[in-house]
Amino acid sequence: MRTIATKIAAVILALTAMTAAATAQTESRSLIYLGAGLEKEFSKKLTAELDLQARFCHAKETQEFLVTPKIEYEPISFVSFGAEYRTTLSHEKGEDSEWTGRFGTWMKAKWSPSILKLEARIKYCNYTDDAQDRDGNYANKQYFRTKFLAGVKIKSIKLTPYISYEWFYELNRNLVDKDRLIIGAKKKLNKRNSLALEYMFEEKFNRGKTKKDINNHIFSLTYQYTFPYKKHKESEE
Repeated sequence: MRTIATKIAAVILALTAMTAAATAQTESRSLIYLGAGLEKEFSKKLTAELDLQARFCHAKETQEFLVTPKIEYEPISFVSFGAEYRTTLSHEKGEDSEWTGRFGTWMKAKWSPSILKLEARIKYCNYTDDAQDRDGNYANKQYFRTKFLAGVKIKSIKLTPYISYEWFYELNRNLVDKDRLIIGAKKKLNKRNSLALEYMFEEKFNRGKTKKDINNHIFSLTYQYTFPYKKHKESEE
């Protein structure tokens, strides 16, 4: 009996040690994202958008301010193509501010049977800056991202709750090093105004032996104003 009890105690201690080691190797952060967007519909197939966002991380006393112009073209009702360029100003307490840039292009497929909203997107991102991080590594990484989204349109209250999952494949190192799970809802206030509230759980892993993995808990609020497309009526002769 003593031998069995000793083995059980050893297993419990080993599991406790493994859990503590995993926790010690993972850093958890809470962030707040506040955003605003302007969207212009030039036609039923072509739209342009300007997104502004501020990101705050209390644990590291950092702030980021992002500006992202986008354009998207929808040749057929269930497929669209888009491109964007994001400029980021990052500031951390005690450090110099830093400008970075990122180019992205994507293809999106969507399907809306009845009240459902289903989307799948593949996106290529290239960090076009040559800035170096504290470890001397260049930040101009390339990513291939895959995202799936499912939502439900509640037309009576103009609300669309949704859930999405996305993973990031880093082309430089040929591995997945990040994923995101998003639970959110978009409320259409009227024809031009809408609000989106999201909770995002973001994991960063495979960061190398000298860096801890990171779990980000992100709360996001975004306002959007849309200039809807208006088809010009032909003047009567």
